[in-house]
Amino acid sequence: RFLRVLDADATDTFVYVVREWVEATNLPGLLADGPLHPAEARDLAMAVTGALAAAHAAGLSHLCLTPENVLRTPHGQVKVTGLAVEAAVQGLSAVGDSDAALRDTRGAAAIAYAALTGRWPGPGDSSLPAAPRDGDDACTPRQVRAGVPPELDDVVSRGLDLASSGPVDTPDELQALLAAAHVTDASTPSYDGGSEPRRSRTALLAWGVVILVLAVGVVLAATQAFLTVRNRVQGSDTPDASSAPPASATPTARPTGSPIAVAGISSFDPPPRGNGEENGYAAGRAIDRDTATTWTTKGYRDPFGRTGLKDGVGLVLDLGSPTRIGSVTVLTAGGPTDVQVLSSDTAPTTTSTVADFTPVGDGTARNVDGPSTVVPRQDLTARFLLIWLSKLPPDGKSYRGQIAEVTVRT
Repeated sequence: RFLRVLDADATDTFVYVVREWVEATNLPGLLADGPLHPAEARDLAMAVTGALAAAHAAGLSHLCLTPENVLRTPHGQVKVTGLAVEAAVQGLSAVGDSDAALRDTRGAAAIAYAALTGRWPGPGDSSLPAAPRDGDDACTPRQVRAGVPPELDDVVSRGLDLASSGPVDTPDELQALLAAAHVTDASTPSYDGGSEPRRSRTALLAWGVVILVLAVGVVLAATQAFLTVRNRVQGSDTPDASSAPPASATPTARPTGSPIAVAGISSFDPPPRGNGEENGYAAGRAIDRDTATTWTTKGYRDPFGRTGLKDGVGLVLDLGSPTRIGSVTVLTAGGPTDVQVLSSDTAPTTTSTVADFTPVGDGTARNVDGPSTVVPRQDLTARFLLIWLSKLPPDGKSYRGQIAEVTVRT
């Protein structure tokens, strides 16, 4: 999640550092229209704390994290700039590992605070407005913005040493507490912080569309019921499609070859119906070799398909260079899911669609709940693989897809 340093050198008058360039928006830019939904803010903070925890495990620290150092790409990946470099530029240093961990924990908690409230509690300067203060301390997130979940408020307050329940001193601990905090999923309708809901022409139009869709659904249901009854009365031998048992899972191939490392992974939510971001912060869970962790789609009101809101969503794997593909195994979870594997030699862009990829196997594996393996129909060398979910399983009142692990073999 850290932007790479590509070069560093010195001249007679200055020192310069060249870092990786990325198309992204920093946190102040993300907050231009107001604070993030609590679930989105929590997920962004978890990405930052996870990155800092990994850095500390490697003996590195940031020491001066600000909202301007936190970026999010159009695909939803969270990036952090200035690891070690920012502190060196400002002449900052820590007194031992524990002090470094404490400083970065406070910085990550402050990022969570900013994402929740649109205010910056410090340390350091930011273009965001300063957080209001209660005496010498910043007000807690719930004091600044109504609707912040109590558990999340407590975790962020502890990260900033504002809570009576005791401080949090390491990025690892803060990440674990953020993950355990109960937060309503971001797919539910968000609030505006006011006492009365805002109504607009767009909202009224949306309700009109809902009513029209419901009316059409009632007519279709009535028509289907009439046809079913008529078939029974006439003794028709033609089975009713609506009463047919669900299709069984499509058989899959056997894995072949040796597993290969995946250089990068991102979510894929293409136009025209997608917005380019599909919980990309968690995409790495699909290649972490831990089947207990999953990349999960957002919650949808339909399972996708021809009559659905979207055709599908997925993950793009970057193998780093053109690689011979022997097989691809996708482990799904949560219920019957339609999965397809596609390939491309060209990196996807914000305008890429599924049509820019080529199917790897014989088609879509349908109603899969567990592992499914695709073997190319002929010799295949590709750099990018798309794992495409075109039908999602039900999850309560919505539909969500889950990918626990993707294994690519040569």
